Amino acid sequence: MKTYNPSIMADKLTHHMRVWVQSVHETLNNGVDMGTPKSSHPLDGSVNAGVYNVFDKGNSSGVLIRVAASGSTGTGAPYSWPASGSLKIAHGLLRQPIGFKIVDKDKTVDVFRTAPPDKDFITLAPTDKTASVTLYIF
Repeated sequence: MKTYNPSIMADKLTHHMRVWVQSVHETLNNGVDMGTPKSSHPLDGSVNAGVYNVFDKGNSSGVLIRVAASGSTGTGAPYSWPASGSLKIAHGLLRQPIGFKIVDKDKTVDVFRTAPPDKDFITLAPTDKTASVTLYIF
C-alpha cells in the first residue's frame, strides 16, 4: 500500500499539518527502521568483526545498543558486560521500556533483566559474559 502524496494538496494544508502529513507519508512509504549504523563499514579484526557497534536512532520508538563481551577492548561498542554483576544501560528513551530483544549475538546466549527498568535505565545480565550482543530496547 502506498499513501497519497501530500505535496499534491500542499496549498490546501497549513504548514504544520503539511509537515505532519509528509512525515507520515515518508514513514509509511520508506518503512519503519529500528536504527542505522553510525559508521559506513562494520568493524574488522576484533571480537565484533563484521558487526556494527554504534547506531543512530531510527524512526521507531526504540534504540539499538551493542554490548561487547566482558574483558574485550577496542571494540567501539558503548558497553561491555562487567566481569561480575549486572550492566546498567542508559537507554535514552525518556520513558520506561516495554522490553528488549536480542537482534544479533556471536554465540548462544540469553539476556535477562535483573531489576525493574525505569525511564532512564535498564539493568541486564547475560547467561554468558563472553558473548557480544546487539539489543533493541523498546
